[in-house]
Amino acid sequence: MKLRRFLLWLTAAVLLWAVFPARAETLQDCHRVTNTFQDTKQTNKSVIRLWHVETALPRVTEEINAIAEGWAAEIGPTLKKAANQSKSNSRVDVEIRYSRTGLSWMSFLVQARTTYHRALTGQLFTTRTYNMLTGERIRLADLFDAEEVWELLSAGVRSGLESYWPEEEKDPALLDSLSSRESLEDAEFTLHGMSLVIHFSASQLFPDRFTLIEIPFFYPDIRPYMAEEALKETDNLAYYKTCALTFDDGPSGTNTPKVLNSLMETGARATFFVIGNRIKDYRYLVLREHDNGHAVASHNWHHGNAAKSSAAGLRAMPGKVNKEMIKSIGIPVRYDRVPGGRYPPMVRAKVGWSYIQWSLDTYDWRGRSTSAVLSSVKKKLKDGDIILCHDIKDNTPESTRQIVRYLEEQGYMPLTVDELFAKDGVKLEPDTVYYRCVDGDTSIRKD
Repeated sequence: MKLRRFLLWLTAAVLLWAVFPARAETLQDCHRVTNTFQDTKQTNKSVIRLWHVETALPRVTEEINAIAEGWAAEIGPTLKKAANQSKSNSRVDVEIRYSRTGLSWMSFLVQARTTYHRALTGQLFTTRTYNMLTGERIRLADLFDAEEVWELLSAGVRSGLESYWPEEEKDPALLDSLSSRESLEDAEFTLHGMSLVIHFSASQLFPDRFTLIEIPFFYPDIRPYMAEEALKETDNLAYYKTCALTFDDGPSGTNTPKVLNSLMETGARATFFVIGNRIKDYRYLVLREHDNGHAVASHNWHHGNAAKSSAAGLRAMPGKVNKEMIKSIGIPVRYDRVPGGRYPPMVRAKVGWSYIQWSLDTYDWRGRSTSAVLSSVKKKLKDGDIILCHDIKDNTPESTRQIVRYLEEQGYMPLTVDELFAKDGVKLEPDTVYYRCVDGDTSIRKD
């Protein structure tokens, strides 16, 4: 009888575990960061925007803020006199990006972006990665204990550098130098939900350009070479659920900057699906999206119904979009979201893009309030979801802030679209449609 009761209890426990899986980790105390900014208008009417962080470790807080404050003090006096009162005139934005991985590691990227009439005229940046329980600084060489990894990283860096401004020749000696092991051991890098990103300034290859060159290495590809502590701190699927926060229809000169501020404040990375014919007028915002570490993708050339365009016109679209995108950020897009989700004409025309749909619509495009948007997320959110938002809407900046905070409370790690699929080893294929990614399942949700 006792054995039978035990077996019944064990069966019930297994069934309960299957129905109610272990709760994902919520935001760790050591990962909590406050990130705010203050604007200062100088006597020549130029503007300094300085971000300031408060972290769980006073020593980290002091070091990161000292870098930012030092650059503001250094660059501020050099800003050109503003010719008018416009926000687009003469300014430096000293920004602090941060990201978390595992249960105790965090990365910070401090960047000072100098602009004049919205054109990027200079950019300084540096990175730091710490164990936020001990304050120990983590360097790239600390992540690995296998010699073979340096060959892999070198090849990936060289390929990544060559992918920027693909039509322009690069100095082979510079490529060799930047991708050498000696260079990489001291490389600027950050760690994210599902990727190690190695950062370069475009000026290292192109003296007149100041964009950040960001080369990702997804954890599944490099974890076999990692040291024990790095393995633990990059095993995010063991601790968190995942999703991708995405934004359509931009850029918007009014609301996209506010959405970017919300993402910087909360430490989240997102994916922006940009309308091609808006890139030229808002090149500075597309560049900021990229330089702030977000993924930038296509939302077709215009927001019209794809069914009303000819197959030849649709096939010409990637060339038009990428011409403008390369002018802005140096690289072509990797995937597309069709306006309204009307992808069948694109697939029939064999345009050749991968198509990213969504599995959770916030309906912010209807002008819904932040509370209504958040209610949709709370009711519908599931592991592996792709969340649809629109960075042109007035309530979306605040909705973004609250969505990210809710995701953290519920044990989610927001990823870029690239990371979401890479975590399961899903390779995005041309003329294929994807709705989400959970355990490799990319199909439409049935509920």
